[in-house]
Amino acid sequence: MNPGAMSGTDDQNVAKRRKVGEKVPFQPGFLRKIKVRNFTTYSYAEFVLSPTLNMIIGPNGSGKSTLVAAICIGLGGKIDLIKRKNLKSMIKTGHDRADIEITMENFPGKPPIVIKRDFSAKDSVWAINNKKSTESAIKQLREKFNIQLDNLCHFLPQERVAEFAGMSSEKLLMETERTLKDGHLLTLHEDLIVKDIKSQELHVQIDVLKKRLDQLYSQRAKLEEEVQKLQEYDNKMKEIETHQTLLPYARYNDLKKKRASLKDQLDEAKSRYTSFDENFDQLRKNESQLEREVQLQKRKLEDTSKEKDSVLKIIEEYRRKVNKVQDSVSESSASLNSYRAKTESKKRELEEVRRELANLNHQLETIERVDKDQLEILNTKYADSRAKLREMEEKLRDENSYTSDLRSDLNNLARNIQREESKLQGNDKLELLLSAAQGKSYRLRDESLKAHRKLRGETNFRGAYFEAPVISCNITDKSIAPAMEKIIDNTTLFSFTTKSQDGYDKLSRFAKETRINIALRMVDNDELPRPHYSKQELRSFGFEGYLSDFITGPKEVLSMLCNTSKIHTIPVTKHEMSQQQVDRLIRSSDVPFKKFVAGDTLFNIRTSKYGSKQVYYESEKFGKSQFFAVSGISEQDKQRINGNVQRINREITEKREVYQNHKVQIEQFTSDIRAIRYEMSEIKNEQQKIQQMMSAVTNLEAKIGSKKEKEHKLEEDSNKDYSRRVKHYERKIAELYGELAQKSMEMSSLHIKLSEIQIRSKFQELEMTTLRNKLASVISLIESLESIKRELARDLRKYKEDYDQIKNSPEYKEYKEKHSSLTEEQREQIAEFAKPYLEEDTFTEHTIKNKITHLTDELSIMSMGDKGSITSLRQKVQDIERAESELPRIESDKRDLDERIATIAAEWERDLTKFVDRISVAFSKRFSKVASEGRVELAKADRFKDWKLQILVKFRQESELKVLDNQSQSGGERAVSTIFFIMSLQGLTDAPFRIVDEINQGMDPKNEQMAHRYLVHTACQNNKSQYFLVTPKLLTGLYYHPDMVVHCIFTGPMIEENNEQRETGFLDYVNRLVLV
Repeated sequence: MNPGAMSGTDDQNVAKRRKVGEKVPFQPGFLRKIKVRNFTTYSYAEFVLSPTLNMIIGPNGSGKSTLVAAICIGLGGKIDLIKRKNLKSMIKTGHDRADIEITMENFPGKPPIVIKRDFSAKDSVWAINNKKSTESAIKQLREKFNIQLDNLCHFLPQERVAEFAGMSSEKLLMETERTLKDGHLLTLHEDLIVKDIKSQELHVQIDVLKKRLDQLYSQRAKLEEEVQKLQEYDNKMKEIETHQTLLPYARYNDLKKKRASLKDQLDEAKSRYTSFDENFDQLRKNESQLEREVQLQKRKLEDTSKEKDSVLKIIEEYRRKVNKVQDSVSESSASLNSYRAKTESKKRELEEVRRELANLNHQLETIERVDKDQLEILNTKYADSRAKLREMEEKLRDENSYTSDLRSDLNNLARNIQREESKLQGNDKLELLLSAAQGKSYRLRDESLKAHRKLRGETNFRGAYFEAPVISCNITDKSIAPAMEKIIDNTTLFSFTTKSQDGYDKLSRFAKETRINIALRMVDNDELPRPHYSKQELRSFGFEGYLSDFITGPKEVLSMLCNTSKIHTIPVTKHEMSQQQVDRLIRSSDVPFKKFVAGDTLFNIRTSKYGSKQVYYESEKFGKSQFFAVSGISEQDKQRINGNVQRINREITEKREVYQNHKVQIEQFTSDIRAIRYEMSEIKNEQQKIQQMMSAVTNLEAKIGSKKEKEHKLEEDSNKDYSRRVKHYERKIAELYGELAQKSMEMSSLHIKLSEIQIRSKFQELEMTTLRNKLASVISLIESLESIKRELARDLRKYKEDYDQIKNSPEYKEYKEKHSSLTEEQREQIAEFAKPYLEEDTFTEHTIKNKITHLTDELSIMSMGDKGSITSLRQKVQDIERAESELPRIESDKRDLDERIATIAAEWERDLTKFVDRISVAFSKRFSKVASEGRVELAKADRFKDWKLQILVKFRQESELKVLDNQSQSGGERAVSTIFFIMSLQGLTDAPFRIVDEINQGMDPKNEQMAHRYLVHTACQNNKSQYFLVTPKLLTGLYYHPDMVVHCIFTGPMIEENNEQRETGFLDYVNRLVLV
């Protein structure tokens, strides 16, 4: 490696090797040297660093990013900053521990600081200057030198490059403020955010207090109304009580008036009853006379009715005889008319038949005749064509069947290719398990995986089951996988889970039909059981969690595992337990766990069945994970799968050629069949034409034969003689008319007699009705008078009883005695209350009750008012006074806070704007060399938490400036924008070093050269920050500076091991160059 190598004639003088006396000094916090042992892919590596720019280059996979990872882990950075899961992944395969040693420049006058971290998968040992230290001390050292590993502007590893462009504008502003100088602007910004939130809270409190005061004012007015309503209600109640006092005296006054009125009514009733009884005797005599006359008239009416019934019977007999004669006349007349018209009708019909026969004979003579032999020839040709068609269709069916089989084979082969390729590219655990199982027979696993693959193709089973835990569940920490497989039995690991009996039955039938042995589990619900101890309590026992905390998957499957294997009751720690820790667990008064896992050991707690029931434990080591740890297929399986893909592709090519040949033959057969069918259609048309002509001749001959038969029959009928029958019916009709006349005369005489009887009967009914009406009127009058007499007697008794009842009633006597016992003062008071009613003559019980009802109704619609309104009113007044005193205080606090915010904000905004302007000028100046336009803007907002720092870029002249994000720009454009923004921070930050890993990925060569040149200038001309640039490629024609160092990573299996012992090593050149 030649760190001084440069390209281009313009830079040849600059590229001369720097002399020792012109070395660039290391600043506090700069990294001098990094050593790693057994770290990732390195057994040992040493990086001697430049204080300006360190460029790390090498092919992909050679371990360039190892330096970035070493800086992060060696300085106590979080493992997820480099997107790794755990420290174990950073230890070289085959080793248990690794170490990182970082030499960092100290403040002037002090020796460099050597930080060392020796770590395994489970623990870390820290040292500073060969003295044992802690991770907290390392972090304090980072803060002391302002090393911000979690700031993307300082530390941008390969795994987080895309994260920078996706960072929100608010987050970018905060990270930039943290980067600028000593981070004072970030402190001010965070303070402003807190104070702004507090100001908003005070504003809300002021609004709440103002609304509260408005409510209190309204409630005070309502309570004042309630007090007034309560007074009105009490007045109304007193008025009702006064009228209730008057009520007994009003009732006594009513009784006195009623008694006087009843005495008058009793005297009048006696007088009416005496005069009424004297005029009643004559009316009873008239009733007896009318009853005798009604009986006499009734007998006369019965005699007339019997005479009328006798005449009606005779008339009905004559009517039946007349109807019979009339029927005979009608029948004879019909027969006479029939014989008279029969001869003429037959002659007319005969003439019509002869005309039709002549017309049919003419049609038969003129119709075209056909040759029957011609029809036979056509029939033969049609049969030959039909046989030929059947033969061609049979061949076509054979070809179609064969091509259908070929097409099915091609589809199956295509699916097989997709399946094989998905094994190479996918991460389906079923395929991975199938691949891992090649060549290793295990019936339970093989049967289960076979059932899984088959069920995935059955759509009617979807939703009926959950796949086995080894497929549907994942272990969040692979180090727990062996313990999980030890606790969960293999049958459960490969069992299907259902939630219902229906799903269980469906899978049972499937297993029976396919003859595949599968294990089934059914759960009632997906609620996971609650562990007995909380996570905090588990940690006190020395555990990191339960087994159930390290597995994810469908709730139903997890519930099944908890119910079956009790993984929610088995605690686990990834570290080995000391004997003292184990003894403490089993010697407690109440053994907390029956099983637990520590490291690679399973502990089973037992209690002896005899004696003192001693508690002891059995331990069992478990091996590697066979199923949950499967994460990919082997190279041998990849070769086998690729071989299968090639073989299937060759088979597809061969079958496609055969398929195309048969498709050509099918098209030929189809064309021949269409031609034969057309020929048969033409023959069929000729056959139908001939058959139609033959049918026409046959139909005419049949019609002519039928007409001739009809002509012969009509000739015979027209020659018959009907004159004797006509005369017979004429004589019979004359005799019947004579008989009919005689019967009619006799019947007329009977009708005259019936009319006379009916007239006499009507007069008798009228007389009967008149007598009955008179009798009914007399009876009704007597009943009415009897009713009046009874009412008079009842009234007399009632008036007498009511009068005596009032006179002798206890109530009347009580009121009378009570009234007599009143003092003069009481009489005057009652008289005063009753005066308005007495003056209007309305002092009655009814009037007083109505008045009480009226007052009660008024009281019911009145609001009584809360009796506690006065107390509530006093409370509301006190609340108003407190709120009125508290509101000015809060408003004063808010004004003071807002003034403080304005003071801080003025300083913060002024300094921040200056920095952003300087960043924007630097960014725009450099960025315009590789793109159309770019700048950095401070986007202000009402809330300080919403202020943004926006990187605006434009790569084409015709486009618009857009905010840098992970959607609007390409990967190369984002990379260019990111590196130029980071360079724009140079000189504005106190960060000792910055790391950029593979930021140039996706850049075009021109932009990459330009970005590289500016980065070299920025790093080498300003000695305030040390730069690290990691890149997998090195373009020709790049600009280099004498102060930069290029680290070439050259590793691989083909490099020979160098065991040569020499006094000076490969890196002595750089050591001599950079040592102070």
